Amino acid sequence: MKERVTSAMILFLVVATSAYFGFPRIKTFSGNDETLWSYNRVPNFWKGVKEHNWKKTDINDKPGVTLAIISGAGLPFIPNPKESKNLAYQPKTIQQLNTINNIYYFLRLPIFIFFLFSLPLFYFLIKKLLGINIAIFSVIFIGLSPIILGITLIINPDSLLVIFLPLSVLSFLLFQKEEKRKYLYLSGLFLGLSLLTKYVANILYVYFIALVFLEYILDAKKQAVPLFRYLKNTLFNYGLLVLVSLAVYFVLFPATWIRPEMVLNGTVLSQAFKSTWPIFAALLGLILLDTILLKNKMLEKITYFINRHKNLLIKATSIIFLAFIAFVFFNTYWGMKFYDFESVLAHPKWSKTPLTEANIFSGNILADIYSLIFGLTPMVFLFFLFALLKNSKVKEFSRENSVVFYFTLFILFYYIASTINHVGATVRYQIVLYPLASIMAAIGISQFIKLEMVKKYLLGVKLYWLIFLIFVISVISLNRIRPFYFSYASFFLPKQYMLNMLDMGDGGWEISQYLNNLPGAKDLSVWTDKKQVCEKFIGHCTSSLNPREIGKIKFDYFVTSRSGKSKTLGYAQSSVLPFGIGLRPINLNNLYSLDSKTAFKISIGYRPQNFIKISSVEIISIQ
Repeated sequence: MKERVTSAMILFLVVATSAYFGFPRIKTFSGNDETLWSYNRVPNFWKGVKEHNWKKTDINDKPGVTLAIISGAGLPFIPNPKESKNLAYQPKTIQQLNTINNIYYFLRLPIFIFFLFSLPLFYFLIKKLLGINIAIFSVIFIGLSPIILGITLIINPDSLLVIFLPLSVLSFLLFQKEEKRKYLYLSGLFLGLSLLTKYVANILYVYFIALVFLEYILDAKKQAVPLFRYLKNTLFNYGLLVLVSLAVYFVLFPATWIRPEMVLNGTVLSQAFKSTWPIFAALLGLILLDTILLKNKMLEKITYFINRHKNLLIKATSIIFLAFIAFVFFNTYWGMKFYDFESVLAHPKWSKTPLTEANIFSGNILADIYSLIFGLTPMVFLFFLFALLKNSKVKEFSRENSVVFYFTLFILFYYIASTINHVGATVRYQIVLYPLASIMAAIGISQFIKLEMVKKYLLGVKLYWLIFLIFVISVISLNRIRPFYFSYASFFLPKQYMLNMLDMGDGGWEISQYLNNLPGAKDLSVWTDKKQVCEKFIGHCTSSLNPREIGKIKFDYFVTSRSGKSKTLGYAQSSVLPFGIGLRPINLNNLYSLDSKTAFKISIGYRPQNFIKISSVEIISIQ
C-alpha cells in the first residue's frame, strides 16, 4: 500500500512538473507549419464531419486524422480560424492579434493535456512489463524530456505519434509476456491510432513479425511448445492485431467509408511502405508457405541456428550500436572531418541518390544516431549507454535485457528504413525513438544500482531519495533550456554545433513581441526569413524572397535566423534577377554574421550558432 501511494505521488509530481513547464509555453510560441493545421486541416476535418461530407476528412497524406480529432476539441472555444487566415502578413489590431493567439492556444491545449494523461498509461504498461522501479524512472525521463515536452506543445502529427507508437510497442511486448489478448487489442488500437497519425507507423507491421520470432528464440518457456504450434497461434494473433489496427483506421477516418481502398493505401500500401513492401510480402509469404506446407521445417532449422548463437547476436547488436555511438562522438569532437552531420540533417529529404555507396548509407545512419544521443539529457544518455554496455557483456538474459535488445533493433531498423526511403531522421522525424531510449535508460539505472560496488555506497539510502535526486536533475535540464524545449541539445555536444537543424520556430514569438513593443510598431516594415514572425507582428511584414516584391519596400528591420540562412543565401545566388531586400543595398553576409551589430538577439540553448536576431536597416546597409 505504501509503495502504491509513493509511486502515485511521484507520478503526480512528474505530471504536475511537466504541466508547470508546458502550459505557459502553449500561448507564447510560433511554430513552423502550424498554420496549415490551424487554419485549414483541423477545421476542414470537423466541417466535413458536421456536413457529412466524408471526402473532406481526407485532409493530408500523413494522414494526421488523430491530430485533427484531438486538436479539434478546442474549436468550440474560438472563432472560425479561417477568418484570421489572411491576417498573417497584414498589419493587425491588438484584438486581432489576441484572436490569433487564442486560436493556437485552444488548438494546442488538447494535445498537451492528452500527453499529460498518457504518462500514467506509460507508467502502467512499463510497470506490468518491467517492474515498478523501471516504470518510475521511465516516466521521469519521458515526462521531463525537453525534446518530448517540446514536440507535444506543437500542432503537428509527431506530437501524437510520440505517444501512440511507443504505447503500441509496449502493449505488444506485454502481450508476449503475459499472453493476455487485452494487451494485443490495446497494441492494435495504438497501432491504428499511430497509422492515423503518420504513415511511418507502418514500420511496426514488420517489427512485430520480427518480435514473434525473437521472443520464441529468447524465451525458454516458449520453446517448450513446438514451433509449428507456436507460429500457428502467433500468426493468428498477428492477424488479429492487423485487423484491429485496420478497423481503428477505418472507423475513425470517415473518408475511408466512401473509399475503402484508402485503408490499404494508408497502411500496408502507403508511401512509407513502398520500398520495403515487396520484401515484407515475400518474407511473410515464405513463412506462411513453410507453416502450411512444410510444418515449419525450414524455420525450425533457422531458429535452431539462431538460438545456438543468440548470445552472440544480442551482444553483437549492442556492440555495433556502441561502436556507432563512439564513432559519432569521435567524428563530432574531431570537427566532423569524416561526416558533416549538420549538412546531412539540414536536408533530410534528399534526392534519390543511389544508396549502394557505403559512405552515403553509413553517413546518414550515423547522422541519425547523432540526433538521438545528443537529444537525450546527459543523465539519460549515460544510463542509456550503460544498458547497452550491460547487454554486450551479460550471459543470462532477463526480460530487461530482452527489451533493451528489442529496442536497439528497432532503433537500427528505423534508421535503415529511413535511409532506404531517402529520409534523414532529424530530431522530429525520429521523435518516437526518444521514449524508447528513455525506457532503455530507466533499465540502465535499475541495473546500475544493483551492482555490488554501487550497493555499498547506497547502503541505508532509501530508493525514493535516489528517485528524488533523478527527478531534480531532470528538472534542472528542463529548466536550463526553458522555454525552447524542442531546440534542446545536450552539453555533451560542442557549443559550435547544432542538433535540431530544422527547428520548429523557437524564438519567433519572442522576436515578434520585441517588435510589437517598439515605438510606432504598427507603422514599421519588417522582412524575416521566419514567416511565423509575421503572424504575431502587428506591423507590415513579409518573408518573400521574390526580388520584384521586396525590392520596392523600405524596410526598417530584418529578422534572420540560422535555420533560414541557407534558404535565403541559396535563393540569392540562384536568382536570375538582381537580388536585394528593400530599397537600400543590403550586405547579406552582415545580415547573417554572428559578429554584426543587432538590435535584439536570442541565442537558443546558449549556442551562438543557433540564433534569431533583429537587425536595423542602418546596421546592415552597404554604406
